[in-house]
Amino acid sequence: MPTCGDCISYTPKTPGRGDCRINGETTPDRDSERCPSRTFIPKAG
Repeated sequence: MPTCGDCISYTPKTPGRGDCRINGETTPDRDSERCPSRTFIPKAG
């Protein structure tokens, strides 16, 4: 299952936290299916 850390909208800030450009602060291991706006876009590569 992909996670927030696998999304192009996620930017890491500290080892356990980061920011989603769309949904705000989150953890990199949060399941992508929990994205409230269903805007998960996998990183290329």
